[in-house]
Amino acid sequence: MKKISKFLCLLLAACMCLTVVAGCSIFKAETKLADGRVGVEYSDSVAAGSGNMFYDLAQDSSLPAGLTLWGDGAITGIPMEAGTFEFTAVAIGPDDAEYTAAFSMTIGSAELAYAGADLPDATTGEPYRQELGTATGMPGITYTLKEGSALPAGLTLTEDGVLSGRPTQAAESVTFTVVASASGCDPVEATFTMTVLQGEQKDETLGYIRFADFTLPDGLVGEAYSQDIFRADGVPGITYSVRFTSGKGLPQGLSYDEELGLIAGTPTDSTHGPITFRVTARAEGYESVTVMVTLNVLDRYVATGRLEAEYIYVNDLSGAGYSSAPSGTGLIQSTAGASNGFFLGYLNKALSFSFEFTASQATQATLVLHLGSEVGNFTYDPSMFAITVNGEEVDYGTFDVRQIGTDTSDFGFTAIEISPAVSLAEGDNVITFEIFNSDKATGTFNAVGCLFDCIEFTGYSGEIGWRPKVANIAGL
Repeated sequence: MKKISKFLCLLLAACMCLTVVAGCSIFKAETKLADGRVGVEYSDSVAAGSGNMFYDLAQDSSLPAGLTLWGDGAITGIPMEAGTFEFTAVAIGPDDAEYTAAFSMTIGSAELAYAGADLPDATTGEPYRQELGTATGMPGITYTLKEGSALPAGLTLTEDGVLSGRPTQAAESVTFTVVASASGCDPVEATFTMTVLQGEQKDETLGYIRFADFTLPDGLVGEAYSQDIFRADGVPGITYSVRFTSGKGLPQGLSYDEELGLIAGTPTDSTHGPITFRVTARAEGYESVTVMVTLNVLDRYVATGRLEAEYIYVNDLSGAGYSSAPSGTGLIQSTAGASNGFFLGYLNKALSFSFEFTASQATQATLVLHLGSEVGNFTYDPSMFAITVNGEEVDYGTFDVRQIGTDTSDFGFTAIEISPAVSLAEGDNVITFEIFNSDKATGTFNAVGCLFDCIEFTGYSGEIGWRPKVANIAGL
């Protein structure tokens, strides 16, 4: 018995030794993996460092959602659920021998942050829209009104946190609580307070729809904009439809909210003068009324005596190159030698373009043109190139433009002072440059146009400024 017991003990010890050795060479010894948190990048490994093993999950095992066990034993990803998870990893050797080991990990809940606020006032009968979906800490956050809370009458809250509608009842102070929730997170709450003012009551007793043309306030590129276009009254139950001219829609950054009747957003491009669109008001049993609505979106004003050519209105401009005929912003090219990095090219055909600007007072100014060439050196005269200031053509004589560089990577520009000085009016001014057909053109061209970097005024009194169309180069 003593000999047998001793043999069994030696055999058991040997087996244990083999298991430990195998385990140390295949799986890491620590079976409790690193803790993680929902929504935070996770990285650990079940491997001990052996480079000739392939790792996988046992058939009945799984990792927290968002994590993956890779063939080298690494576990990575962004966990999307919280809890303590146990799983079995399988290591497969070159000889197809399989080894298993059990592991566990703890994933903590993500921490959402959500703050309440005093919201802007609303007005009865007028559209209202506020973004309350401002919680942070996880993607995929949804928002609900806390049980027992009530929104102002006429407003609703969407799952993505938009509070909108047309309030129907005035209230001095309304407080409500919104709950932000996300998978793998403890929900958090935020309390909001707002006032609903009494708006002007619409007359619904006229017996006909009263609706007239109107002009919306000007918008400004880069500034939030919101205007109500549902302005008809006279009868109950009025509904609306909108038709945009030529199907062009609104300036970039603005959209039409059909439910609220809002033109809203932050414009990223301006209009070239006011645009108009049709709004039709209808009500069952009454004659519909269609009106024209006018909207103008302006670029930001900049006080400067240097007007860059890439910022003028080029939408209706087309040019000619050696192998192409670009139009609009396609005429704008870039080079390090230009004053702002961009210039207007492809001007080798009969065409005209203008710079619109303002002056704070009537003044004389010296006009300086910053020009280049890609077709050799040329001497320009009014038969090839006209300059008109506020409708008056400038008799400048001649000027020379040299070609500096051979392509858009190294084109250079020359400052050319035009004489005589030009007369600027107080208020709005327009300088137009017109390129004519010329027998001096060669090849496929019918005119000899400059590369146009910018124009500059010097020696003037007061302030000169303009509204550069910066959206021209936004996508370049």
